[in-house]
Amino acid sequence: MSIFLQIPSYRDFELNKTISSAITNASGENKLSFGVHNCVLFDGEIEVNKESPKWVSIRSSTSVAPNNIGLQKSRYIANEFYDGEDYYFQIDSHMRFEKNWDVGLIDSVIEYQKMGLTKPLITQYPPPYTYDENGKEIILGTHRFSQSGIWFGENKNQFKETLIPTQTAKNFFDDCGFIKSVSGGMIFTLGEFSIIKPNPKIVFWGEEPLIAARAFTHGFDLVMPFRHSVYHLYHSNQPFSRVRRHQVPQDFPKKWEEMDIESKKEYKRIFSERIVGECAFGTERTLEDYEEFSGLNFRTGEITE
Repeated sequence: MSIFLQIPSYRDFELNKTISSAITNASGENKLSFGVHNCVLFDGEIEVNKESPKWVSIRSSTSVAPNNIGLQKSRYIANEFYDGEDYYFQIDSHMRFEKNWDVGLIDSVIEYQKMGLTKPLITQYPPPYTYDENGKEIILGTHRFSQSGIWFGENKNQFKETLIPTQTAKNFFDDCGFIKSVSGGMIFTLGEFSIIKPNPKIVFWGEEPLIAARAFTHGFDLVMPFRHSVYHLYHSNQPFSRVRRHQVPQDFPKKWEEMDIESKKEYKRIFSERIVGECAFGTERTLEDYEEFSGLNFRTGEITE
């Protein structure tokens, strides 16, 4: 089997550690193919290390900012390296991996398929890893696994105004396979997910609900994992020494503000006009179907459980 790993990166000094962790902790039974878009501030700031075992290929493209900034633009470029792999893993550039993560995720897809789901898409907000004050890496949450869903009720007024819901992780302690939306930094599914090309106009806000609705209307079932596979370094306004990456809004505030305005217009246009086609919704299910599934009403701006 083969797995494509799609990675966008903006001035992220964790990038090579992420790739290394994925390779080191893989079983070696499956071919890994990385598609990386590496955006830097100047040539040579961060270079992708392509030394790897024979069962791994690392393909990358480097842009010098402000060229190709914006999260979905970066994912779009990385997605173009997809080359027919069996499975697709969308992640972030600051991740750590469980031992044999590849076998566990493939087995989970097969397990859901045995339950009758043709195209399961496995996603949830991963538990964190972090750095302490001495620069030591610490992985949290390894001792216990619980399925983590998504709750939208935190900021209902924002959804009414923008049609972008605030997504918050919600733990489940009983088995509950389905999840209402996606974590952009952890999506594992079949290779055909590559045809849902990222919308390059979306710079950040709204990425996750748009991916969720697009995947759902393309026939993918959004489900939670059965076990840990990855860990994520969350930003949470921590200093560079803790997160080891820069942020576009701090580097290019004026350009980011302009892009963010156009991005939110594009997002709202797709949902309010219910657009089907390229960079928008699929034809296997309707947006109304996703509204019923998720509890989000994109006509009224209401959120229901």
